[in-house]
Amino acid sequence: MVLVRSSAVLLLLAATAPAVDASPFEGRFRGRGEGRLTLQVSACDRESGQGRCFVHAATAIPNVCTGEVSGPAEQVGTQMLYLRKVVEGAEASCEVTLRRIPDHGRIEMHAEGCNDFRGTSCDFVFNVKRR
Repeated sequence: MVLVRSSAVLLLLAATAPAVDASPFEGRFRGRGEGRLTLQVSACDRESGQGRCFVHAATAIPNVCTGEVSGPAEQVGTQMLYLRKVVEGAEASCEVTLRRIPDHGRIEMHAEGCNDFRGTSCDFVFNVKRR
């Protein structure tokens, strides 16, 4: 009897708790291009009004090169994240743009100035799908 009451209370609490909207960017994505491509978007902060997410992107061509870039990205509008990574000791910066393609559950990634974060054969321009 106590178990039934406890379950009923838990169901009532779950039903009345405010829903937490997950960011449409959050998740793990994977794709193929010149090599294996992975993207993870997490820890999106929508409550503070800042619209920031943590982004980790990696690319690899086996036995040729690897590359990765990560850091906080700012949300620009509803369909884009922007990450700017300054290369320590240099004036250059790596600028990464992630665009959602909502109809297909995909994200397009473009990067400029990110040579210090990847091998010359690896690139951060890809299209990945949520896995």
